[in-house]
Amino acid sequence: MSVEYDSVALSGRHDVASFDCGVLSLNVWLAEQALRAQQAGTARTFVWVTAEEPDRVWAYFSLAPTEVARDVLSRGQSSGYSTVPGYLLAILAVHTNLRGVGLGGQVLVDALSRAARAAEAGGGRLVVVDALDDAATSFYRHYDFTPVKGNPRRLVLKMASVRGLLAPP
Repeated sequence: MSVEYDSVALSGRHDVASFDCGVLSLNVWLAEQALRAQQAGTARTFVWVTAEEPDRVWAYFSLAPTEVARDVLSRGQSSGYSTVPGYLLAILAVHTNLRGVGLGGQVLVDALSRAARAAEAGGGRLVVVDALDDAATSFYRHYDFTPVKGNPRRLVLKMASVRGLLAPP
């Protein structure tokens, strides 16, 4: 039996305390900072829940507006602009019980889809991630993110590439 997840905006009703992705800093950020950031308007967090357990968080990601200076980007990434607006995929995490079933890629597609819609409405040329470790870097590189100059764990994906990934076959 396949479980279906809904992606919804984080609210105070969600049980963030029991979420465990295996990385303490990501668990703590969800439990202690995500709702505060959302209320302050500095980031938007979306959680994956099921119809059976609408308050239990199985995965989450946070998006925030950002900009990247041209000096760390390739010419193709910057398109010649001195600063390039975009969206920071600040955090993406999946509960340890769901590791290895492909949910991470689905959560990433959800995040990219939301970033693309935001860019369509308000502009933005890049999605930026700061990978925590080599495994996360490899995960994002699998989806065509490329590192910026001088920081192999800060990766970017042009919004045009995002649209290409999201386009129906």
